[in-house]
Amino acid sequence: MPAYDLSSLNIMVVDDSVHMLRIVKTIFVTMGITRVQYLSSVKAARAELLHMQPDIIITDWEMNPVNGLSFTRELRREGGYFSRVPIILLTGHTEYERVMEAIQSGVSDVLAKPVSIEILHRRLCRIVDISSMSASEYVADEEEYLEIG
Repeated sequence: MPAYDLSSLNIMVVDDSVHMLRIVKTIFVTMGITRVQYLSSVKAARAELLHMQPDIIITDWEMNPVNGLSFTRELRREGGYFSRVPIILLTGHTEYERVMEAIQSGVSDVLAKPVSIEILHRRLCRIVDISSMSASEYVADEEEYLEIG
């Protein structure tokens, strides 16, 4: 995979755990990614999405009152830009059935918590690589797609 400058990415991270937001922020700073919105609820994310179109959304699965999977389903139903923006789900739920539920709900990728800098970097590069391809160039390799953190 080619090397990418990820510093220009505009990313939204939604997680109700301040601790997890700090971990992800530390990882992004290490990668040189600074254009990031860190939000603690889906409600706050929805308000921000009225004003921005992030290149990638990263969301936790377990949040209250709206979880990351419901958030993803809502965005996908809206259509337009939000039907195709890459969404990475961070979760401790890595059982096959749960991962398949997430993918069927419209999640682009699932990463297991705790996420490492190497895994997150690799996934961001893959998303950038896929985004730069035309639809005819990309054929999903299901085994690679389902690889978990």
